[in-house]
Amino acid sequence: MMCNYYESNAEHYAAETIYADMSEQYQSVLPLLKKGAKILDVGSGSGRDACYFQKQGYQVTALEPSKNLGREIRKVFSGEIVCSDIQSYQTTERYDGIWACASLIHLQEEEILCFFKKIDMYLNDNGIVYVSGKSGISTGEVEDGRFFLEFTEQLVEKILTVNKQLQLEQLWYTEDVSGRRGFRWLNVVLRLRRNNS
Repeated sequence: MMCNYYESNAEHYAAETIYADMSEQYQSVLPLLKKGAKILDVGSGSGRDACYFQKQGYQVTALEPSKNLGREIRKVFSGEIVCSDIQSYQTTERYDGIWACASLIHLQEEEILCFFKKIDMYLNDNGIVYVSGKSGISTGEVEDGRFFLEFTEQLVEKILTVNKQLQLEQLWYTEDVSGRRGFRWLNVVLRLRRNNS
């Protein structure tokens, strides 16, 4: 159902988001990664972030369940594109960073907790994960059929409870870069330290 929305609106969605200014988020996250680090861009959307990371010299895999959005990504990004959602994604690759910018907001809370419980399947030791979601919205379905989950500090606490190997590095709020009102974005950076090393 969710993917259907993005299949039908891929070109419009990509055009709306491709030029969003994410410099604050980039400046908060990228200094935590070494040059040439491997990044998994979860729910790559327009390919905006994957393209930027690639230009900065990172090795990027763009993960996107919508085939039509995958075509939009290809217009700006020359790296690997995998047509899959994060729940179904299976790989032997381990990444230094996972970037999930506004891409987990359509999952149920239990699906998010399940993802973070097994995140060490995707991350190298000392790897980081950036995730952002809308704060100040009502959890539920909106008119266009998409489900949205409100991101709260309580959700972050639950994530840290289900995976004790994750440590909170940063948590901050930002206004919507497109100027939409009525909510803020909760931004979180977590680090994986196996056995709390």
